[in-house]
Amino acid sequence: MGKITLTFHAHQPNRLIAYDFFKIGEHAFYEDDDMNGRVLNAVAERCYLPANRLMKQVIELSDGRFHFALAISGVILEQAEYHRPDLVASFQELAETGCVEFLAMPYYASLASIYSHGEFAEQVEEHKTLIKRLFHQSPHVLWNTGMLYSNAIAAQAEEMGFAGIMADGNDTALPGLFSNDLYNAPWVKNTATIFRNRELSNDLANRRTDPSWSEWPLSPYTFADWLTEQQGQCTNLSMDYETLGERQSDATGVFEFWRALLLDAIEKGSCFVTPSELLAAEKPSKTIDCHNNITCSPFGTTSIWTGNVMQDEAIRKIYKLEGAVKASRDPDLIHVWRKLQSADHFQYMQKENCFTPYPSPYDGYIYYMNALADLQIRVKKENLLRDYDKTMRLA
Repeated sequence: MGKITLTFHAHQPNRLIAYDFFKIGEHAFYEDDDMNGRVLNAVAERCYLPANRLMKQVIELSDGRFHFALAISGVILEQAEYHRPDLVASFQELAETGCVEFLAMPYYASLASIYSHGEFAEQVEEHKTLIKRLFHQSPHVLWNTGMLYSNAIAAQAEEMGFAGIMADGNDTALPGLFSNDLYNAPWVKNTATIFRNRELSNDLANRRTDPSWSEWPLSPYTFADWLTEQQGQCTNLSMDYETLGERQSDATGVFEFWRALLLDAIEKGSCFVTPSELLAAEKPSKTIDCHNNITCSPFGTTSIWTGNVMQDEAIRKIYKLEGAVKASRDPDLIHVWRKLQSADHFQYMQKENCFTPYPSPYDGYIYYMNALADLQIRVKKENLLRDYDKTMRLA
């Protein structure tokens, strides 16, 4: 019987106001803070707070044998510090149990690992600093946005000193992959790749409430049996934390299901470990070659962010601004620019998106591009002022 790692990911983006053309150059605040606060409050009450209480209860009932991991974006923690400090305190209570590992990720849940090596490293470092401040942990394992992974990204993780990186166990993209074992990317010796068991994770995240599924209604005791039957070094279950209470409402019995599942699995001998604990006990014995970018999206690709011309143009322009933004040396401008990198903004420009706050993908695109145009003006003014001041000092 192998080990089990359970990782939940939590993120909420900074949604934009209806930023029309006439606001450019006149209105420098792009975010719909009221909406962001309302969404966070609602999801905190339905999901995050009850899920945290459940996880802490299972830790206590199992006498500390239940361990798991959380990958929480800097953006949602930033929102929580402003709107819901009790949510931050709830995560801190989990950290204090000593049974929860907080993973590193790009602070802004961005796609920088594809478009800017240096920016990616800076965002991950910023996130690590936040995790250290709030939870007194120094992350050793990386969870990239959407589990975005490739040989090149694994190499970046090694350069940043991570012991491990999470990836999606997509055997269609990686033929012959057995996701319950640890791997190294080619030429990457010090950073192990931990692949998500895609089938079992999706059973819990998606199929559990699907009446058309052959295993519906799924018993938590049946799933616990499936876990005991798994072979390999580890079975990595990973999904959005919003699965608990948000995507699957309390009315579906989701919290009771998870309580019964976790306690029964432990009773049957399953060993729940954090990713770092796994890597301390097990070492990769295989190499996996992953040239293309893979994700945990339904398609396993980056197409949810890069599937049409609006998305491609928005991504190209936001990263093209990097040099000018950083040259300004203005922390506020850099912070705003980075928040506009959140992958959600590009996903909202996709036609089929049930999470969008906008009337249409085109509206999402227009609001984003207008906000970006205003940011470009602000950056240009700041750089002109800085150059002028420098010239005057030298005169």
